Amino acid sequence: MTRYILRRIAASALVLLLISLAVYLLFFSSAVDPARVMCGRPCYPDRLAQIKAFMQTDRSAFVQWVDFVKGLFVGRTFGAGNEAIHCAAPCVGFSFELRQPVTQLIWQRLPITASIALGAIVVAVALGMSGGVLAALRRNTWVDQLLRGLTLVLIATPTYLLGLLALLVFGFYLNSVPVSGYVPFAESPVDWAWHLVTPWFVLGALFAASYLRFARNQMLDELGGDHLLALRATGAPRRSVLRVARRGVWVPITTMVGLDIAGLLGGAVFTERVFGIHGLGELLIDAVSRRDLGLVVGTSLFGAALVIVANLVVDIAQGLIDPRIRRG
Repeated sequence: MTRYILRRIAASALVLLLISLAVYLLFFSSAVDPARVMCGRPCYPDRLAQIKAFMQTDRSAFVQWVDFVKGLFVGRTFGAGNEAIHCAAPCVGFSFELRQPVTQLIWQRLPITASIALGAIVVAVALGMSGGVLAALRRNTWVDQLLRGLTLVLIATPTYLLGLLALLVFGFYLNSVPVSGYVPFAESPVDWAWHLVTPWFVLGALFAASYLRFARNQMLDELGGDHLLALRATGAPRRSVLRVARRGVWVPITTMVGLDIAGLLGGAVFTERVFGIHGLGELLIDAVSRRDLGLVVGTSLFGAALVIVANLVVDIAQGLIDPRIRRG
């Protein structure tokens, strides 16, 4: 198991390095010059050259990428003398517009977005697995048809539309949930959960739709498998048969969760805007509108790192659930 985990970690680190290089090459070819944005108007050539040297954007894309990788381990220093700005490790960039390291800005907003995404994952898996197993056990009944019809409606519904409908019905008409805002967990766990319950169920329900359909089909395949037929033939109780069948569904479901992390983070961006929650989504959108490329690049790479880490966790979890995977 240790060798399997080390192989997955090495592969994930290599993928992250390649993604960071691709992102730097992409933004280096962008028509937006962050130094010119900072220079303002009028912007004289000598002043522009000074700003580029200070921001270290006067170097090639590859050199900037090497500086970025070094900054992850030892930090970076922009400028020199009394005006020098130091970005402590791990430095994923510096926002010259906000005069703060990107890492600090991300850590300020990360708990908010993580709260939405992780809560939505729990809701999606709980609703998807339970609904899929129920639909499989009630195959071709009205329960099965109702659940499958509901999944079609949810899959076709955009995130922002379902969020607005939930906000309108439960927030304004019924006045039963908060319509905006965020309360840190440290201040009040109850208020924290109460302000996030609607975003959790909006985002979780959308992803639960695909989980439900997949879990239903996988559960039917498991129930018809030779190993379960043999288990029934030995006189095993129905509860034991269903437990073995559900275990066979968990492996592909965990794979889907890992692949959907990016979608959950993207959905959290829209959910934050609808419910007035100031998370990473708002930070990224504001950075794009201000043309703050340092913050855009740093936030994008951090999002990619989250997706890779989530898939790494899924790979390790699959190896623990199914020993055949770690032997492959």
